[in-house]
This record gives sequence, structure tokens and C-alpha cells, in this order.
Amino acid sequence: MTDLYSEADNAVEQENYNDASLLQSQADLLYEVVENLETILSEQED
Repeated sequence: MTDLYSEADNAVEQENYNDASLLQSQADLLYEVVENLETILSEQED
């Protein structure tokens, strides 16, 4: 996930804003999925 954020930063540095936006969105979405999975796993353990 941090790789996606790093790649987004690199794209911004290269002024490739479309790619940066896409990478940032994908990283954010992946972060949300991970949080949801952690919640589900936590509930399953209880």
C-alpha cells in the first residue's frame, strides 16, 4: 500500500497528475478494504 502512495508521489513530481490521482485513489481504496477486513476478522474472533 505504501508503494502506491510512493508511486503517486513520484507521479506528482513528474507532473503526471492523472496517474497520481489514480494511484492515490487505489491506495485509499485498498486502505479501506484492509480496515474492513480487520474489522471482520476481529468480529470473527469474538
